[in-house]
Amino acid sequence: MFYMEKIQRLGVMLDCSRNAVMKPEKVKEFIDILAKIGYNTLELYMEDTYKIEGEPYFGYLRGGYTAEELKDVDSYAVTKGIEVIPAIQTLAHFNNLAKLPHYEEMIDVCDILLVDNEKTYSLIDKMFATLTEVFSTKIVNIGMDEAHYVGLGKYLDIHGYKDRYELLFEHLKRVAAIAEKYGLTLHMWSDMFFRIANQGKYYGKDIVSPSDVKRNLPKNVELVYWDYYHTEKEDYEAMMSAHKSFIDDFWFAGGAWSWGGFAPFNGYTLKAMKAAVKAAKEFDVKNILVTMWGDDGKECSFFSLIPSLYAIKEYSVGNFDETSIKQGFKSLFGIEFDDFTLLDIPNLLPLPHEELETACKALLYCDPFLGILDDIVMEEGAIPYGEYALKLSVAEKNVGKYGYIFEAMAALCSVLELKYDLGVRIRKAYKSADKSIIAQICLDIDEIKRRVSVFYDKFKCLWFCENKPFGFEIHDARLGGLIMRLNSCKERLKEYADGKIDKIDELEEKKLPYREKPTLYFNIYRRLISVSEI
Repeated sequence: MFYMEKIQRLGVMLDCSRNAVMKPEKVKEFIDILAKIGYNTLELYMEDTYKIEGEPYFGYLRGGYTAEELKDVDSYAVTKGIEVIPAIQTLAHFNNLAKLPHYEEMIDVCDILLVDNEKTYSLIDKMFATLTEVFSTKIVNIGMDEAHYVGLGKYLDIHGYKDRYELLFEHLKRVAAIAEKYGLTLHMWSDMFFRIANQGKYYGKDIVSPSDVKRNLPKNVELVYWDYYHTEKEDYEAMMSAHKSFIDDFWFAGGAWSWGGFAPFNGYTLKAMKAAVKAAKEFDVKNILVTMWGDDGKECSFFSLIPSLYAIKEYSVGNFDETSIKQGFKSLFGIEFDDFTLLDIPNLLPLPHEELETACKALLYCDPFLGILDDIVMEEGAIPYGEYALKLSVAEKNVGKYGYIFEAMAALCSVLELKYDLGVRIRKAYKSADKSIIAQICLDIDEIKRRVSVFYDKFKCLWFCENKPFGFEIHDARLGGLIMRLNSCKERLKEYADGKIDKIDELEEKKLPYREKPTLYFNIYRRLISVSEI
């Protein structure tokens, strides 16, 4: 059957490290969905969100999974024909671990573990010991991606400069040797080998293949080519060819776009994965992962991309017919495909865009006085968020148990109906000194605050339905901070309108374009609310 018969693993990776640790019962629910669709693998991505014996600070205050929870999930998955593979980190991406003084001497720079340090390898040994105990699989994803500054911090102070390529292999060999002791087979992201050989680049049709990887790669380590960003088959083929030039087999990891703020990107996911699966067939890739990340606080429900997961499975068996896929989805889930994918619309903009736009998060948190994105909002024109809210509310009645996700997104669109161009309207009224309009804007701010409170309640419901409570404190701070900032802006606008102050300094600043190329792709909260330190 086309390609599926050649695939050993068709899997999904759930990010349980970006604040949201999915409840074990919800992981089981996701396993049910994967089995129903036809997947056979689930990777749980856990940086420091699992408990390790003898390491009380590992997973501390992060909702880390206990051994009992992971054993239970693994046992359940086996009954459903799903292999659960732990996906961890053994080099970088320890942002939160690095905050703890307990691990300070084990950190090289930023979020990177200190290579050639025995305490580092003792910790990794404990990781593998725990994973071997709780999972039935003998496979582990060890990460090791995006370690851009490896060897350039504390390591440099201690040992002096060492070629990063050489350093990476030395560390990998140590990690692989520890894994071999436990009988484990590893796979890792391939980007660092390419980045070091290509001045930081990972993708490109003219990318230079790192020629000595095959010679140095430990026998129990496989590579994973990850790519979520391209929609043309040729781009994937170029990178797959680069991998094939130095290694016989590799995994491919695409993405179901769950990391662009509060709303999913089913539409973009399908464009990218359709091209990726076609390329994977040409290169006889036997292990395919669909990653679902939660960058910058994990705001998007993983369940909002079920339509994409279904379609990707259909692609793997050679079915690219849109009508057939939609009919199959309706038959399997009892929900219209197009109703479910309405969850994309909080990010939908009136003008055509070549790139992704995380509009709903950007416009929610963009500061009303600083107006970082106001020039882009003016260029976009009217965004019909009121219509979006209505469409989501109507669809909510047709999606069964997933209605709580639609409620949250409808409430968000209701906020954005008044909030998306608030900065533009404030600045225009201020420049014209029209105090009657400023008075109306103050009333709008009161209504926005009310709607933010409604959205907060709906989003909180979503979070606590799906995830452990740890990590929600960040959203308390963000959404609570938004309400307080709206209060502050309103007070100062009233003071100006009442003649108590003669100017508002932020609104006196000349507006400059924030980026050369206008875009609302902003998924980093700290960059949205201020250019000051946070």
